[in-house]
Amino acid sequence: MTGRRRGLLMLGLAAVCAGLAASAVDRYADEVAAQVGPLRAVVVARRDLPRGALMTASLAGAALEQRRVPSRFAPPRALSAPHEAIGFRALASLSAGDYVGSAQLGAPRSARRPTATQAGRVVEVAVTGAATIAPLLWPGVVVDVLVTTDGQSGAPRTYLALQRLELVDFSGSPPGGAHEGADATATLRTTLRQAATLIAAQNFAREVRVVPRPRGDLRRLGPTSVTASGLAP
Repeated sequence: MTGRRRGLLMLGLAAVCAGLAASAVDRYADEVAAQVGPLRAVVVARRDLPRGALMTASLAGAALEQRRVPSRFAPPRALSAPHEAIGFRALASLSAGDYVGSAQLGAPRSARRPTATQAGRVVEVAVTGAATIAPLLWPGVVVDVLVTTDGQSGAPRTYLALQRLELVDFSGSPPGGAHEGADATATLRTTLRQAATLIAAQNFAREVRVVPRPRGDLRRLGPTSVTASGLAP
């Protein structure tokens, strides 16, 4: 056999081997695709996001991104595009790379706001005893307001002054000139009358406290008041 014929034979065998290898790779890819399913678009966090973050158009564009993963590994309720998150809030802190879906996002802001606060006034008030429960006081949560009087015009008492208010912002430090004992600042969405009640309580009462409600609890509660005599066994 001449060298030329030997070379042609080797080239032919190499082509056959390459074809067999390509066929094997295709079969393997088909088997893998059958097991994990086709690729699916999902949304993941591009960077860390705090609990309560409101997904505005700018935040969704900057903090979320679309990826394609096998259907088998995609969460059942994952979003397919970042814009689908707009108007929702993060129910828990998200780390970069976390999937984002309906399990991680709360109801749209408009749906979370109680009817009583739709007038849209905003008031800032110094509150007591809130610094220790700061992780529960994120923007959008619904709170009730308890006021404790100083007893100068009667027996001191603690009563439910306002309920179902939306917390717009929270700071772990009181505003300047806050009354003694205040350890935080709560910014609340109220009606004008509710704002007047809060300001009067801050100026004349012993302390004002905010109590967060469980998510979705918008029940209207009846009058609630406790005096010192009511604490007796």
